[in-house]
Amino acid sequence: MSENQPLQYRIQEEIAELAASVNQIVTKFKELQNPLEESREKVPKATEQLDKISEQTEAATHQMLDRVEKIVQQVEDSKKGLDEIKDCASDGRTGDISALADDLIEKANVTCNDAYTIMDALQFQDITAQQMNHAASLLEDIEFRLQNIMGALKDQPDDKADDENGRDRKARVYDPHADLFDKKTDQSAIDDLFARKG
Repeated sequence: MSENQPLQYRIQEEIAELAASVNQIVTKFKELQNPLEESREKVPKATEQLDKISEQTEAATHQMLDRVEKIVQQVEDSKKGLDEIKDCASDGRTGDISALADDLIEKANVTCNDAYTIMDALQFQDITAQQMNHAASLLEDIEFRLQNIMGALKDQPDDKADDENGRDRKARVYDPHADLFDKKTDQSAIDDLFARKG
């Protein structure tokens, strides 16, 4: 019976080691569950962000093209108006010149507002850059977490997973809510602001 006792203790030790190994594996899988859940949530967010970028750049481009077309038409109309003023002046019809000049001033104001709208629409580059940085940050975070998961599965410490690609994460500055469609500014609002200050 004394021979069985050491065998019994060895079996208990083996079972205890096996239980500890199983507990370690369960703990690692529980640790891996959270990054996988976060990654699953962030991939659709990054995709949505990239779709938003595409939609907004397309909308801004169409808006600029429409305004440029309108400006070209207004310039053509202004050239015709100037020809009419020239004809009125040479024919001695000075009374018509004032009305034509008022019409040209109105066209110039509309053209100026359209130019401001184009400048405003050109800010989509900054908004797009912020949205792209947000999407890239989400994707980099997913990559980082997946590297940590791979490191855990390979039984490497977390800091080795960071260095696996041999590169540091780029520091990104962005507003995740930057949106071209949410901001509206027109020249009259700017003029009112300056009139109140002046």
